[in-house]
Amino acid sequence: MKYTRIIYPCGTLSGVQRKAVEMLSKTIVDETLEVPACIGWEDYVADDSFRDIFIGTKQNNPYIREHSEAILTKPEEYAIAVKNDTVIIEGYDDAGVLYGCADFYPRYVAQKSLTYHSGTYFRHIFTDVLPEAFIQSAPAVKNRGLWTWGHVIYDFRGYFDNMAKLKMNTVIIWNDHVPFNAKQLIAYAHDAGIKVIWGFPWLWGLDCSKVDMHSLVAASKEIADYYEQ
Repeated sequence: MKYTRIIYPCGTLSGVQRKAVEMLSKTIVDETLEVPACIGWEDYVADDSFRDIFIGTKQNNPYIREHSEAILTKPEEYAIAVKNDTVIIEGYDDAGVLYGCADFYPRYVAQKSLTYHSGTYFRHIFTDVLPEAFIQSAPAVKNRGLWTWGHVIYDFRGYFDNMAKLKMNTVIIWNDHVPFNAKQLIAYAHDAGIKVIWGFPWLWGLDCSKVDMHSLVAASKEIADYYEQ
């Protein structure tokens, strides 16, 4: 069985690109029990003893620009191409790369998994030459997400990771005040390709005699400051 390498785009990875590499790495580890090598394009050297998975866009990964036959035209669109035991996971943009890596397991690995004729012995597809495939997908709905009470998200990192796996890009979090960890929460959500919309009571459940427009404006500024940091 060949050792797997993930070749990611040139330069410094964005938060969304790092999340894509993490998701894809976990798929490889779960299937093969081996940690794949993760290298940037600038350090890539062709070597037939490795199975390579190239991820990125035509703009930031030269291999994809030269070898991809996919035509991507929509934001968040992706294509997965497997040929000659080499994989290309291409996105129209960074979010598309993330969703392609998220879908690599359910739409390719799980679908192509092999079993022996007895049906009792399982082997993963990385045991042999990968079966050829081409998968292309784009969102039918622009904003996809969840509404939730903020105080019940006990593990926001796991929450957003699961949303990214489901290709959700929007979350509305309803609180009665700005969470103390709002800055960290927003940063992690953005790395998962998720935009955060804050929901607040707007006088619901509050003593209206103690709330005026000045305090509401101050609260809005506090939220805006978090986004700017």
